[in-house]
Amino acid sequence: MGAYRVMFVDDEDYVRSMLSAYFSDKFDVVTAGSAAEALDLLDREAYDLVISDVIMPEMDGIGFLTEVHKRFPKVRMALITSSNIDDYIDFVRESAVCSVIPKAIPFNFAEVEKIITGILTGEVFGIARYLGSDDGVVAGTFCVKSSGEAHLVRDKIVEEIEKKFSQVGDTKLVLDEILTNAVYHAPVREDGSEKYAMFSEVALEPSEYIYVEFGYDSEKYGVSVLDNCGTLTRETVLSKMERQIKGEGDKDNSGRGLHICRLFADRLIVNIERGKRTEVIALNFLNGKYSGYKPLYINEV
Repeated sequence: MGAYRVMFVDDEDYVRSMLSAYFSDKFDVVTAGSAAEALDLLDREAYDLVISDVIMPEMDGIGFLTEVHKRFPKVRMALITSSNIDDYIDFVRESAVCSVIPKAIPFNFAEVEKIITGILTGEVFGIARYLGSDDGVVAGTFCVKSSGEAHLVRDKIVEEIEKKFSQVGDTKLVLDEILTNAVYHAPVREDGSEKYAMFSEVALEPSEYIYVEFGYDSEKYGVSVLDNCGTLTRETVLSKMERQIKGEGDKDNSGRGLHICRLFADRLIVNIERGKRTEVIALNFLNGKYSGYKPLYINEV
């Protein structure tokens, strides 16, 4: 991994020191204390990924990354912030930003390392990638072939989580929303219209089967739902989320499911290989660890 060059841009010395100290043995890390310094570094050397704070003097992270994309269009970009990430979703939608990472206390270094690795390598699919390297367990895999089976799998996973952790939070609601999207919204006709009526009894075609994984480690548990239709795009996900955040989707409920999942899961990750597959992963931390503003993790490879 050291071959990838990553730049962290933040005006606070301790943040740069913290990020450099942890990630320097994983990536080739360079830090900059301002947008001007970072642009000067980018002029002199090539970087694979730039991660910028939002609130900085002189030029903020929004203006900086806008300039980065204009001058260095091949550089991947992400934001890191202690502010409400929802305030920047319109910028993310209109830009090439990959993810928005919360600058939380305690800072989840292991999570951010996995997100960065995914951005750099494109290896983002499968719940195992988001579990602990030493203690992660994929405890169940399921193939859903019908709307009826979707309900059975949902109940089975919720039962297993409750049995192991004596807590289940809003997993039933979140999993129900993700599975509903996969059953009724992912399969489409040739003209792009949805193939199945909402809440009807559906027997999926083999190419439409849905694959569900349930896993956990010492600090969290989670589920992933993957379809091989690949009808979602990054633009669609962000547009739907933005409409819900701004209240514009109240009348038609467009994007309501994804919005609910992001609200009620500690982490929501959307992985997209356009035209081939879509995966939605929901993670919950035990005992409320790493609570606070929700990140925005959408990977389109």
